[in-house]
Amino acid sequence: MSVESTESPVAEQEICVKCGICCDGTLFNHAELEPGEMSSGSLPKKIEQNYRKMGEKERFVLPCQYFEGKCTIYDQNRAIVCSAFRCQLLKDFSKGRITKYDADKTVLNALKFRNEIFELYKRIFGVDTKLSFRQLLTEIGKMPVPPAEQSKELALLKAQCNIYETLLIKNFKSIKTFKSMIDTTVEQ
Repeated sequence: MSVESTESPVAEQEICVKCGICCDGTLFNHAELEPGEMSSGSLPKKIEQNYRKMGEKERFVLPCQYFEGKCTIYDQNRAIVCSAFRCQLLKDFSKGRITKYDADKTVLNALKFRNEIFELYKRIFGVDTKLSFRQLLTEIGKMPVPPAEQSKELALLKAQCNIYETLLIKNFKSIKTFKSMIDTTVEQ
């Protein structure tokens, strides 16, 4: 996740508060910090605890420890990226390409679909996971070939994850962001 703007109109803030998929590990594995931000001493403790350096880039691991269904420090001091990042949905909304109603509906549908994926994961593996979507993808990728009775459901789970990732790219990630994800190895 990288910074593009520092302005957040009220309607965009309302959409963000309902969403949070840039914070909860659905879109990204990490959020980039501004140069020198870590050494400034102004970051909240849990963000500092999840700090990682990769080359010249400084970042913190997602999901954010301050996200509990919504940001618990939204109106407090936080990393610059937390208020500056604007997903594709917000960009489309700010340019009048979609209405607030459609943006809210897109967020609601994205959260609902993700929850369905987690329910299928739980049904297949019998675990109520606290993984983020990105972590779930990693876990699925590590899995050995399952028993025959799980193969069909696992194939369905993988297909749903692929469809969901496509919807995330279409509605929340810019093509530029998507290309950078492919070109960059991400440290977790």
